[in-house]
Amino acid sequence: MRPAATTVHTERSCPKGSAVEVGRKSPRAPFDSALRALLRVGGGVLLALLSSIAHAGGFAITEQDASASGRAGTALAAQGTASSIHYNPAGLGFLRGPAAQAGVTGILPQVTAVDRNANDTHAQSGLSVPPHVYAAWGFEKFALGVGFNTPFGGGVKWPDDWYGRTELTEMSLRVYAGHAGGAYRILDNLSVGASVQVYGVTVALTRRLDFVDTEGTARLAGSGVAVGAQLGVDWAPHERVQLGLMGRIPATASLSGRAHFEAVPSSFHATLPDQAIRSSVTLPAKVALGGRVDLSVFQLYADVEVTFWQSFQRFEIDFENEATPDVSQPRNWAPGPTFRLGAERALGNAVLRAGGVVDLAVSPSDTLSPSQPDSDRFGVALGAGYRVGQFRGDFAYQFVIFRGRAATGEAFPAGYLAHAHLLALTLGYTQN
Repeated sequence: MRPAATTVHTERSCPKGSAVEVGRKSPRAPFDSALRALLRVGGGVLLALLSSIAHAGGFAITEQDASASGRAGTALAAQGTASSIHYNPAGLGFLRGPAAQAGVTGILPQVTAVDRNANDTHAQSGLSVPPHVYAAWGFEKFALGVGFNTPFGGGVKWPDDWYGRTELTEMSLRVYAGHAGGAYRILDNLSVGASVQVYGVTVALTRRLDFVDTEGTARLAGSGVAVGAQLGVDWAPHERVQLGLMGRIPATASLSGRAHFEAVPSSFHATLPDQAIRSSVTLPAKVALGGRVDLSVFQLYADVEVTFWQSFQRFEIDFENEATPDVSQPRNWAPGPTFRLGAERALGNAVLRAGGVVDLAVSPSDTLSPSQPDSDRFGVALGAGYRVGQFRGDFAYQFVIFRGRAATGEAFPAGYLAHAHLLALTLGYTQN
């Protein structure tokens, strides 16, 4: 392979304001290669986390209720379901009595990397099945709700001998969230709500290390906890119109983990020892506005979301070993808008749904990597539901395709293609 040269500013190894260039041939090529691998592997733990949240090697899993999934995720102006604790807590205010939902979303992605000679390498992306569970109870004027889901997750595994093995061979991510909150119905047509989220993050990454004459392996694992919150408003200005507004504050996670190295030549033991690593990341703020219009023949839904990824301008990581340089790298991510449109038609006890989504990339092309092949994505959705008394079941299918995109600048030289199939199933109970 021909890795792109990378310029890394380090606190311990360089005078202030200077840089160490790694990846070019020189009499110190073995040392430079190992140092480059260490710096980029160490950063991979948290970069994998953030890139997955940005819909890359893993996915931001918006499919947290099959009824919403069938409408391409439009749910800000939906009401009367326990899943409102996730989408817009103000929707809980229109519940009467108990409500509960439980389900899963199956995600089957396919990612392909294309090198400069137009050779394809397919990632071995297996099926992941994140769950979602919600419960709520609506009283006369207020409602309480709790929930558990996996808002981010997934993974990717590249062949052990592929040309980008020193960038990544395997990555897995899980972000579990516990929700608790409530809503108060100020007027018959106006509800406000709030909820708190506790996120538990686990991430693991494996890649090969290039020592020129031999190869080693680096295995990274880390975890952390973040606490966030969201506010919501649900308002019906007209009997045929419903509006929903949701805002989510940033959540900062302090992450800690271990770096384990295998098959490292003795001359690099001082630079590449097993050690602890620490950093912190901020899950970005988000604002979303949605609406529902009753057109008699069907219900029309539309949501617009903006995630403020510009808060992630740099990535920094601290290594426990004093001989290992700390890392500070620019990321320069931008706000990420998402547009959703959905429709729903009731046919007796049955409901049919359809929708589409456009989700724009947040990272510049010079930060693309095998764990972070971020690009614009486009999705279509179909769904159906059936109700028997106070019980109901909902099913949805989504197909998401990623616009082909190539890395530029100093990023790992490759182009990326991706798509994913998603199946969601939710069973629920409402007294309404």
